[in-house]
Amino acid sequence: MRLRLVGAVSLAAALVVVAAGLGRSDSLPVPAAVAASSSPVSPPLAIVGQQLLRVDRQTLAPLATARVPVGSGGCASRSGGESCWAIPPWSFSPDDGHLAIARNGRSALESLRLVDVGSLRAVADLRVPGGPIGALAWLAPSRMVALQEICCSGRQKLLVVDVSRRRVTARRALWGSVLRLAQGPRELVVLLAPPNRVGEARLAVVDAEGALRIVRLGRVAAGASPEGGSTARAPISIPGLAVDTAGRRAFVVTPALVASIDLRNLAVSYHRPSTSASLLARFRAWLQPAAQAKEATGPVRTARWLGGGVIAVTGAQVDRRESKPAGLLLVDTRTWRARTIDAHASGLALGDDVLLATGGTTGVTAYGLDGRKRFRLFDGEHAWVDRVFDGRAYVGISGPRGPKGGLRIVDLAAGRSVGERPMPMPWLLLERSGGWWSY
Repeated sequence: MRLRLVGAVSLAAALVVVAAGLGRSDSLPVPAAVAASSSPVSPPLAIVGQQLLRVDRQTLAPLATARVPVGSGGCASRSGGESCWAIPPWSFSPDDGHLAIARNGRSALESLRLVDVGSLRAVADLRVPGGPIGALAWLAPSRMVALQEICCSGRQKLLVVDVSRRRVTARRALWGSVLRLAQGPRELVVLLAPPNRVGEARLAVVDAEGALRIVRLGRVAAGASPEGGSTARAPISIPGLAVDTAGRRAFVVTPALVASIDLRNLAVSYHRPSTSASLLARFRAWLQPAAQAKEATGPVRTARWLGGGVIAVTGAQVDRRESKPAGLLLVDTRTWRARTIDAHASGLALGDDVLLATGGTTGVTAYGLDGRKRFRLFDGEHAWVDRVFDGRAYVGISGPRGPKGGLRIVDLAAGRSVGERPMPMPWLLLERSGGWWSY
């Protein structure tokens, strides 16, 4: 299911993912195998038509079992407009026995619905008045944290929820607006920016007890300014966030700099991945768009931790009329060398031991974790990856040559298209949690 987002920041984040010319190296470590398309439970759960249900692993067709009403994702004020999400935030319990889903629909009272995964039935509804919930993280058996929107401000606050007693036990103000987040087994990591402007970024870390720690990232610019009219610039800067949960490190990625944060003591170090002279020149040109792109508003990034010390980075420079792809890079966080493996990519999806790059009219290109190209499909087409699951990628193609109202099914092991399926696609709950800043 594709999300419909309105507003400058959400539109930019939906169009592109992260990074810029960080460098090149001919020798990078090969990350350990990653499994990015598994499911916490089987058969997998999905949201279809504002209902939670089980689907068949192969066909993704709804199974004839119970269904739980969950509502829509909710709406919030963003950069002078409004952003709306189709999928409600969710989080699995640490033992996968329960699922919490935020109910933000205008027709329902704001609440957290607790669902028993085994029986697939709602067991409790916890009222959380004050604004829609944008993210959930069930970090301990009886403890959950949530990010709640503060009406009309573009800011959020932290809620600490005692699941066993079914009540909110603490409310804490966050310093700014949430841009990115990632959940580990011990903590929720949140990248923050000043509300409604570009300024100094901060990183917030929330532990299983709900304790909040914040560190300033003085060399990282982040945020978005409201649009000032049809011809005025609306600057944005959306860094990428990747988290090494095993090593308890977070990485905030900008076009030329990576901030590394030790999540145990919040010590911050800054690194400039090594860059050859030729790529440095290309990088400077990328930062200074050509004359016909004078209204470029800024960089947007997404970063993904692959393991083995390596981050995958891609993205674009966002313009009101177009965006310039930054390419797909692999960055070694141990030596701070980087290698561009696809100069035309602006989007990235992860499968089992495979990176899927998209951007422009290059279709979909698959790379191994070592950066070697495996195959390319739909060359000459503007393609995007809707979802990756169980060894298959579901690919949309814009334009008259794409499947009418449907998606192409790609067998990632065989490297070929094996069929089509209609849209909308069930929204599979494959990660431990998901929210407004995770999709």
